[in-house]
Amino acid sequence: MKSNLSFNLSKVNQAKAIKSLFGKVFSKSADQKEGKIVSHLAFKLARSVNGKKIIGITAKIKDKLVACVFLTQLTFKQNYKVFLLAPVAVDTSIQKKGVGKSIINYSIDYLKQNNMDLLMTYGDPSYYKRFGFKNTKVTKIPAPFKLSQPIGWLMLKLSRKKIPNLGKSASCVLPFRNKKLW
Repeated sequence: MKSNLSFNLSKVNQAKAIKSLFGKVFSKSADQKEGKIVSHLAFKLARSVNGKKIIGITAKIKDKLVACVFLTQLTFKQNYKVFLLAPVAVDTSIQKKGVGKSIINYSIDYLKQNNMDLLMTYGDPSYYKRFGFKNTKVTKIPAPFKLSQPIGWLMLKLSRKKIPNLGKSASCVLPFRNKKLW
């Protein structure tokens, strides 16, 4: 399965397919309401990809979109290059076959090659710790909005730079500027 995967930066014209993928995945794993919220977010992100502040990475098997990850810039007063890994979707018909692991590892490598310092995510600690993510406190690395589940705020160092005090606030890209997402 994994050997048939190809990874690419997403393009704006894939927005509808990406929205559909996220809608199906999150409706099945959570519920219809969650599916609608996350698919709408994914659509906004996919329509805004620019390769700088918003990066979409897709995985295909043959010509079928089977997974997608978004990497979006978090901005702090300090000059420290931080991205957020979210949301992530893998087609439900091929979950638990290494596709999620492969696209996340690809995304981490992509950011390292582009000299980023830190990757954050807001998700299940037991899943993301497999990739080296560690729990962190919002007092050390603030989230853009108050977190409903602070235990899910996780960090992965991508460079050897020491993590400075990043201040009291973070800014995120426009599609994430909704406190209900946090």
